[in-house]
Amino acid sequence: MKDHIKHIFKQIPDFLKILGFEDAYLNEESEEWVVEFMPTKDLTHSNGTIVQGGFVSGMLDATMSQYLIFLSKGKQAPLTLDLDVKFLKSCSPDQKVIAISKIVKKGNSIAFASGKLLQNDDVIAVATSTSKLVNI
Repeated sequence: MKDHIKHIFKQIPDFLKILGFEDAYLNEESEEWVVEFMPTKDLTHSNGTIVQGGFVSGMLDATMSQYLIFLSKGKQAPLTLDLDVKFLKSCSPDQKVIAISKIVKKGNSIAFASGKLLQNDDVIAVATSTSKLVNI
């Protein structure tokens, strides 16, 4: 686990483990938050061949939210008000997924983010979110 993720969590939450979380870090050059997942067949439908869309959405939402938590040094929690996901290709189990998020605009209490999910260098889903930032 890289140092960046330790800023956010003392221990990885169970929901991230379910999604197949492996690592998270800041790409300082591009100012993007990167999260690596390895989804298992437990997250699939269609005879274990396609990861269910709700889990794909969860990976994107988690990635955008983690970046906001990281930026606040763990002092704010983003509450997702709106999540818009577009599915472009199916997600396969047992193959690494890379989620990348950017902050579009961040105020004191509202933030807008975008994200994309890649597998085998193909974009499989894109998303935008609006989050309310609450102090924790």
